[in-house]
Amino acid sequence: MRPSLRRGGSGYWQLVLCVAVVCGAAGPARAASPEALRLNEMAVGLTAQGRYEEAAQLFTQALNLSPGNETIWRNVARVRTVLGHRLLQAGSLQQAREQYQAALDLVPDESAALVGLGDVQLRLREPRAAVETYRRAVGLEPRNPDAYVRLGQAYYTLGDLAAALSEWERALTLRSNDAALRQRMEQVRSEARLQSGYRSRDSQHFRVIYEGQRREDVGQELLQILERAYTDVGYELGAYPPYDVQTIFYSEVDFTSSHYGLLDGKIRVGLRGLNLGDPLLRSVLYHEYAHALIYAIPRGNNPPRWVHEGLAVHIEKWRADGYKQEAVQQARAGVIPTLDASPYVHGSAAIAHLIERYGISMMQRMLQRMGDGVTFVQAFQETFGMDLATFQQNFRDVLVRGY
Repeated sequence: MRPSLRRGGSGYWQLVLCVAVVCGAAGPARAASPEALRLNEMAVGLTAQGRYEEAAQLFTQALNLSPGNETIWRNVARVRTVLGHRLLQAGSLQQAREQYQAALDLVPDESAALVGLGDVQLRLREPRAAVETYRRAVGLEPRNPDAYVRLGQAYYTLGDLAAALSEWERALTLRSNDAALRQRMEQVRSEARLQSGYRSRDSQHFRVIYEGQRREDVGQELLQILERAYTDVGYELGAYPPYDVQTIFYSEVDFTSSHYGLLDGKIRVGLRGLNLGDPLLRSVLYHEYAHALIYAIPRGNNPPRWVHEGLAVHIEKWRADGYKQEAVQQARAGVIPTLDASPYVHGSAAIAHLIERYGISMMQRMLQRMGDGVTFVQAFQETFGMDLATFQQNFRDVLVRGY
C-alpha cells in the first residue's frame, strides 16, 4: 500500500500517512507475533493523532519482534518519511536525510522518501545526486508531475537547460493548467536561446559562458573584477558559495540591460556598449555577484526582492546614499510605498537602517537561518526580535523623521 501525496503550501511534498494493521493470514516468514501486532495497532492509532515520533518508536519495536513482516517494514518507512518531511520543513537537512535514508533502507521503492531525499540533496547543492534520486522517484511514479518538476530543477541547477525543459514538458503533459511552470519554461527557453552557440570557460570561482574568442579579452577583465567581488563580498556577508557561480556574458545584449531580474544564483552581464574604463563597472559587477551570494547563503530559499536589491545596493557602494535621500524626500511628500513595491529605493534604505542599527552580522544570521529552511518571515523575527509588520511601521516612522 503506497502513501498518497499532495502538494502543500510550503512547497514540499506532504505525505498523507497510509499505514496498515498487520494481518495474521500471512505465511510463517511474514506472520507477526501477538506483541508485534499489538504495537503496530497502537502505532497506527498514534499516526492518526499526528504523534509520529511516538508511532515510529512503536513501529520499530514491532519490527524488531517480527522482522520478516513486510507490512510493518512499510509502516516504519512511511512514518520515517513523514518525520523527514517535518525536519526538512524545519530546515534540519541532515536529520531529514537520515530519516529518508532510514525509510529507503527498509523499503527502497518508497517514492515519497526518494523525493524528500532529492529535496535535501538539492538544498545542499548536490544536484547530480538529486538528479539520480529524482529519476528513481519518477521511475516508480511516472504519472506524478511534481517529481518531473523537481527533476527539471535539478537539471537546471546543473546548467543542463535542455534536460530541464524536457522534464518540465513531461510535467505539463500531466498537469497542463500549471501557469507558473509554463512561465518558468518560457524564461528558461529564452535563456537557452541566448546561450546558443556560446562556449564555456572556467575561472577559479566562476563557470563562465560567453560568445566566441572575439570577446574573451573583455570576459577576462570582468572575471578579474568578479574574483575580487568573490573575496570582498564574501568577507562582508561572511560566506562563499560552495560551488562555482554560473556567469553568462551576452555579446549581443546591452551592458545597461545586465539586470535580468532572475534571482536564481546566476550572474548575467550584457557586453554590447561596455566600456572597460567605466567607473560604474565595478559597482555593477559587485551588485550582480551580491545577488548570486544572497541566493547561495539560504540555499535558494530566496528572501523577498527588497532584501535582495537592498543588500546588493549596500554592497555595490554606489547608489545607497542617493536612494536613502530619495526615500526621505518621498516620505516628506507623503509618499511611502511598501518595500515590495519599491525594492531599490525603499528596500535599500530599509536594509541600510537594519545594518546601521543591528550590524551586518545580523543580516548574515538571517540568511543563514533561511539556509536552514526557515521562512523569511520567521528568520526575520528570530533575528531582529520583531515581526515584519512592526519593522515596516517603525521604518516608516524613521523615514518621516528624516533618518
